[in-house]
Amino acid sequence: MASRLTSLLRSRRGRGDDTFTLPVTMGDGDGDEKRSIKLGRRRKPSLSSLVKYILGVGGAALMIFHHGKNKGIIPPPPRLRAMMRTYLHQDWHKWSRRDFRAQFQCSHHLSVGKKSVPTLEYWQTLRDVYNSEVDSSFRFDDPVPPTQGYTLNENGAPPYYAKLSPGKGRGLFASRNIQEGELVDGIEGGTKSDMIFTTIDAMRRYLLALPAPMACDVLEWTYTQKIVKGGPPVLLFASDISSLMNDAWDDDDPNVMPKDKTSSTLLYATRDIKKDEEILMSYGVFPGGIW
Repeated sequence: MASRLTSLLRSRRGRGDDTFTLPVTMGDGDGDEKRSIKLGRRRKPSLSSLVKYILGVGGAALMIFHHGKNKGIIPPPPRLRAMMRTYLHQDWHKWSRRDFRAQFQCSHHLSVGKKSVPTLEYWQTLRDVYNSEVDSSFRFDDPVPPTQGYTLNENGAPPYYAKLSPGKGRGLFASRNIQEGELVDGIEGGTKSDMIFTTIDAMRRYLLALPAPMACDVLEWTYTQKIVKGGPPVLLFASDISSLMNDAWDDDDPNVMPKDKTSSTLLYATRDIKKDEEILMSYGVFPGGIW
C-alpha cells in the first residue's frame, strides 16, 4: 500500500536548546501512523561527563578510531564514532558538504572502480544509524526490501533493478518494458524509506556517526526537496536503490522526468523504455540546495 506524507510542520521548543519538532502523518487514511521527529542542536555535555569520557573510554576509543584500518579491530558503534569525531573536530557544526568530503576522503571512496551495489546489510546499517541518531520512532516497515526499492503501487516495487553502470558506477535499469507516460519512480509526499532532515546539524550528526564510505554515499545521494506542496524545503535521502538513479550527461537524454517542477518527486517515462535500458533523469529538476 502506497504511503503518503500529508503534513509537514515545524515548531521551536521553548527549552533554549534550538530543538525542532517535525510531526509527520504517514499512511493512506484510516489509522495513519504519526511520526514525530525532534531535531536540532543537542545540549552541551557537562564538564563531569566530558571528564569521564576522556578518562574512561576516550583513550581506547581514539586508538581504535585512528587504527581502525588494521585487520581484526572492531569498528566503534555509531554513537561512539560520532562522539570521537565531534571531540576531535570542535568546529564540526560549521562543516559544509565540501568539508565532509575532504575529511572523509570521498574522492577516494567514490571513485568508479571502488563503487559496488549496496547490499541489504548496507541499507539496514544506514537505517539503524538514522534511528539511533536522528529519529528513534520512525519505522522502516515497507514490505519491499531496499534492494528492490519500495512499494510504488499495488504491483509492488518500481520497474527497475540496480547494477553497475559502465563508466558511471551504480545505476538503475528497467526490469521490464516501460511505456511512455508511465510512473517510474516516486510517491507524492515521500516513501517509507525516506530519511528526512529538517536541520543541517541533524544531517551533520548523522554523517559523523557513519563509517566514511557510507557517509560519502549519503553526501552523494542527499538532495533538497519540498515533500509537501508549499512547505519548507528539507534534506532528504532515500534509503533504497532509488538513490542510485544516475543523471543524464554527455550524449544521454533523460528518459524519466517530472511533469512539472512542483511535483518533482514523481518521475514519469518521457518515452518508451526497453527492458534492461538504464533509467536516467536530470538532477536539475530539484530545488536549489539548502546546504
